[in-house]
Amino acid sequence: MDDTDRWLFDPPTTRRLVLAHRCEGAPAVSCVVSDVVWGDLVTLLRWARADPQGPHGTGVLWRLAAGCGDLLRRLPALSDEIAEQWQAPPAADLSGQLTARARLDRAARRLARLLRSPGPVHLQTLAREVDALGDAAIRALVVRAAAAQESA
Repeated sequence: MDDTDRWLFDPPTTRRLVLAHRCEGAPAVSCVVSDVVWGDLVTLLRWARADPQGPHGTGVLWRLAAGCGDLLRRLPALSDEIAEQWQAPPAADLSGQLTARARLDRAARRLARLLRSPGPVHLQTLAREVDALGDAAIRALVVRAAAAQESA
């Protein structure tokens, strides 16, 4: 178990990290939106830590990709709730010749870094990183399906 597993799977620690993103003196709706978004990100990061090569890897990758898609779908409305101007973020830089697992790990590390840095983060910034994580999960599913096809 590495350091990420220790803090990511410790509910009191992740709760403190989620609450650390609230703006002091912010209206209640801002705190609720922040808590919802960061709580969802904790769940996505936990799924990203699962082994996609394991017996349940396909299901975990599907849940991760779908969870990312669901959060991305809700972010514009949540942004509106807190009066944060929304503009579709540019796609994350996915260049490079990384394996599917390395791409997934990189996207998860970037989101974990945002989670562990206290203070507010614009939802557009999170959207770009969540999109990269979802993309990595889908790419991992494609690689898994291709490997299954080849072995059949």
